[in-house]
Amino acid sequence: MHKKGTYYLLVFLTITASFFSCVTQKKVISVKKEITTVDSQLQKYSTALKQLDTKREMKQEQNQIDDKASARIQKFIAKTRTEIDTLHAQNTILIVNTIVDRADWQKLLKTLSLSRKSSKTIGDKIQFLSDLINRNMVVKIDQDVLFAPGQYIVTPAIAASIGNLFEPAAKEIDTFIKKYPAFPLSIVITVKGYADATAISEGTPLYKDLKARLSMSNADPDNKELNKQLSRVRAEQVKALFEKYTTDKSGTGHYIPNILYLSEGKGEALPNPTITDYKIDDARRRVVLLFWSIFPE
Repeated sequence: MHKKGTYYLLVFLTITASFFSCVTQKKVISVKKEITTVDSQLQKYSTALKQLDTKREMKQEQNQIDDKASARIQKFIAKTRTEIDTLHAQNTILIVNTIVDRADWQKLLKTLSLSRKSSKTIGDKIQFLSDLINRNMVVKIDQDVLFAPGQYIVTPAIAASIGNLFEPAAKEIDTFIKKYPAFPLSIVITVKGYADATAISEGTPLYKDLKARLSMSNADPDNKELNKQLSRVRAEQVKALFEKYTTDKSGTGHYIPNILYLSEGKGEALPNPTITDYKIDDARRRVVLLFWSIFPE
């Protein structure tokens, strides 16, 4: 009788162990499937990053995005891609592991939770990048509208109405910031001035002024140096006006005040690489390009 009771007990324990093993195995399979689903989404994100990087390169080649901004976006893309690769490698190890003990089970659950959170964060970053790269991040301002021939100072009358030229960029920045309140953001404004290849006559007030700014007391600057300096001071003037405009707006509660402002003179470089019929005195060359970009910290 004692032996018979022992037998039934062993059978009961065997069935119970098998039952709990079966339930655990079902849970393991379910969790692994969820991790696999998350991992599949990560691979789609990786493909999306490659497409965004290609578009970034294209916009940089067409001068639709500032070089420094493009470099920072490229760095952000590379960092996000590394996050995806690291997470994918971790997921793969757990997905292919066939033996799951109690410690591995807890690790599976933690990995699933981490993968879900990380995947959502990465998805938010890609949405942010896609929105940024697909926006128009440059405003073209014709210098002939701002400056009189041979001048680089904007008249008070023009300065008073310049908000109409700046408003599109300011609104884009404001809209973008409000759309992504969860991201700590930094803004960079880069103003690039361009000039045509018209010669600046020696002895004129403009020639003397630009030469003095170049700190060339004895040597005579060539025309390219003069036009580059002219484009530089015009870019500085526009940068100062835009900074004042955004500062005034910030004081009334509109637009973010924390912006880095940069300016650069490009001289006789061509502002639009897709245009092939520029002339020496082409008005299309006398432009200021105002680039804006926003970066997550």
